[in-house]
Amino acid sequence: MALFSAPFCSAQPYFVSPAGDDANPGTLEKPFATLQRAQQVARQKHGEVFLRGGTYYLPGTLLFTEQDSGTKDTPVIFQNYQGEKAVVSGGVRLDNLNWRPYTNGIIQTQVPEDLQTGEIFINGERQILARYPNFDPKAQYFDGFTSGTDIKRRAAKWSDPAGGYLHAMHPALWGDFTWRITGKDADGNLTKEGGWQNNRGGGINDGIQFVENIFEELDAPGEWYLNAQTHTLYFYPSAGLDLKSAVVEATRLRTLVEFRGHEAHPVKWITLRGLIFRQAARTVMDTREPLGRSDWPFIAAGRFSSMARKIARWKTTSLTKLAAMPFLSTITTAAS
Repeated sequence: MALFSAPFCSAQPYFVSPAGDDANPGTLEKPFATLQRAQQVARQKHGEVFLRGGTYYLPGTLLFTEQDSGTKDTPVIFQNYQGEKAVVSGGVRLDNLNWRPYTNGIIQTQVPEDLQTGEIFINGERQILARYPNFDPKAQYFDGFTSGTDIKRRAAKWSDPAGGYLHAMHPALWGDFTWRITGKDADGNLTKEGGWQNNRGGGINDGIQFVENIFEELDAPGEWYLNAQTHTLYFYPSAGLDLKSAVVEATRLRTLVEFRGHEAHPVKWITLRGLIFRQAARTVMDTREPLGRSDWPFIAAGRFSSMARKIARWKTTSLTKLAAMPFLSTITTAAS
């Protein structure tokens, strides 16, 4: 996604590295550790911020305001250093996990009490949230689907499906809907909330559905489930996976980068270049803002207005493994 190419800037350079320290002066030999620290010093003296190779896990949304704005002669540029792979992640790395057997090939470990996530990555690959039917990349819809009747029958063995998700196609195949499962009624029917992701009415397609985030459906390699009450992560590892050396990550932030400006106080002359943005959290249950004559509502988080390209620019920037757009632009209008 490329909008603008900023000229090379010879102003003060700052360097950041995952192996750095925020107490350092931010030089090539002694880099900072975080983008937030580099942002602080760049506000005082504009210049280029170079990210050495590695992954930068954001503690919160990286917010750019009028304070961060550069000028035409001294733009503020965040970019990778000499082609190195710099990844900006909205997730968190889960270290020191004590995996132990659970049952039937499933293993378990305790995770931090504040962990709430809809996605788990192992060695950079997104794993499968426990689902029914099981994941099948050859399936025509949803990577595996079944009927609502089958799901009701299957639900009889679920002790507490609250927190699960039901996905279904529109009867005329005009997109799909998602509901958060809240439980079961006395007749065994799933109770749920949601279904606002599609602007077209017409009910639910009874023949094309699937459910996920159901503990009892954790039964296939690559599937996982997080019990948020006991802070226990369950996982069914694929054959040959060495979890002792594996990198385990979980998504956390919905928005990675935000440009927050106003007509009187625009954000301008900031460039993001050569960076890889990964692991923004899912927002499917937040898409509640319908657009007239459109098929799908949207969520205001994660968008760029057309005026943003005059103010904030990004070039050769990669957006990968994202469940939502990682950028948010809250700009009323743009100043030239």
